[in-house]
Amino acid sequence: MASRHALVLLVFLPLAGFSLATAIFWNRLPEELPVAVVDADRSLLSRRLVRMLDAAKSMRVAGPYATSGEALDEVLAGRAYGIVSVPRHFERDVKRGAAPKVVLHYDALTMIPGSILKRDVRAVVGTLSAGVEIQARRALGETPDVAGARFEPVRSLRGALFNPGLDYRAFLLPAVLATLLSIFVLVAGVHALGVELRDGTAAEWLASGGSATRAVLGKLLPQALWFTAVGLAALAFPLRFLDVPLRGSASLVALATLLLVLGYQAVALLLVAGSANLRFASSAAAFYGGPAFAFTGITFPTFGMPLAAQLWGALLPLTHFLALLLAQAMRGAPASASLSPLGALLAFVLVLPPLALWRMRRLMSDPAYWGRT
Repeated sequence: MASRHALVLLVFLPLAGFSLATAIFWNRLPEELPVAVVDADRSLLSRRLVRMLDAAKSMRVAGPYATSGEALDEVLAGRAYGIVSVPRHFERDVKRGAAPKVVLHYDALTMIPGSILKRDVRAVVGTLSAGVEIQARRALGETPDVAGARFEPVRSLRGALFNPGLDYRAFLLPAVLATLLSIFVLVAGVHALGVELRDGTAAEWLASGGSATRAVLGKLLPQALWFTAVGLAALAFPLRFLDVPLRGSASLVALATLLLVLGYQAVALLLVAGSANLRFASSAAAFYGGPAFAFTGITFPTFGMPLAAQLWGALLPLTHFLALLLAQAMRGAPASASLSPLGALLAFVLVLPPLALWRMRRLMSDPAYWGRT
């Protein structure tokens, strides 16, 4: 039974989790997001707008629907992420210069699809408006260059740093893989240490090692080597095959991966030593590692969190690893810029084990702590 549990924790679950995460982020951006269109004009210009919306890679036009109520039903049923409404007399008002409004209602509960639709619908409508204006100016005898310059006399040039394509895969996939790795390391470490106390085999475990330190190393060192290799392979796959950038130091990322594994093993040791109970330590590991991604600052900026949440994030090795990973992979920062998160990871490895090993010696030698469920 123990060997089957170890096989699941060490091999099957990590490989399945990494494969699933990679499959989810296989595409750089969500594509073919359904949007319900209500075309109340049915003119040549409105149909041109609908074709342009459908031609955008991020969108797929559903409809057109006769009323806004029908389109809203599609959104409420989860079959569309937004509603684009083209008003009646759209083409006539454009020709008269009345500036009709194309209205987008998008589902803000689904933040990523909603923000993509908001951005791309605005771009499509802006492109249509520019084309209509330039065509009107050319009809008055202006050349294309002059018409374009007069239509937009002041232009803004925007440059996105580090992730210009707004590629979710580039910054989310490595972060999700590292999060999964941290959870598997933590759970496997708690199980490997705690099962000896639960089954009452701690004395044999201690005798086989000769000391508590060597006994713990005998349990955790093979896992550390395995999870470091698996973690490096999981991170290398998107870098090699999915065009995720690595602009900084690969050796620094590899060192941080090793420290991430050792740091979470140190946390596992502390949880088992502090609780002397496999069930409680497993629950504590779930509480500590499960929601960790929300506190790392990847999806919500750390400086916008309450102080308690910031402190909790600082107590997670994952937070410091992801700071280093994004700095080296996406930004190409110099190695000196990653010394702070590297030092934080090293602190977990050097500080926590001595705090836990003195108590583990007592747990391994005192039968009062054995067999607890």
